[in-house]
Amino acid sequence: MKDIKLHGYEAKAMQAWRDASEEFGVLCFRAIATRAEIDASKVRRAVRGLARKGLVEFVRSSFTEDGETYGAGYKPTAAGLAILHPSVEAQ
Repeated sequence: MKDIKLHGYEAKAMQAWRDASEEFGVLCFRAIATRAEIDASKVRRAVRGLARKGLVEFVRSSFTEDGETYGAGYKPTAAGLAILHPSVEAQ
């Protein structure tokens, strides 16, 4: 995996997914701002930067563990999870 540099709020925003899995990790902008403790006005730009780098991807609709519709958001990719958990290699 090539070395990906995270700038500014990207590194902080990425931490919103530190407890996420590839299956259950879809977060909306508000949840990202809360979990990463950053200003909501900075989240959109940070997350889109992460998406351009291939670390998160947009999901149009997601579901809860009970199968109920949850809504849209972003989730970490295998590369994003590898950055969050370096002991697990991206596939």
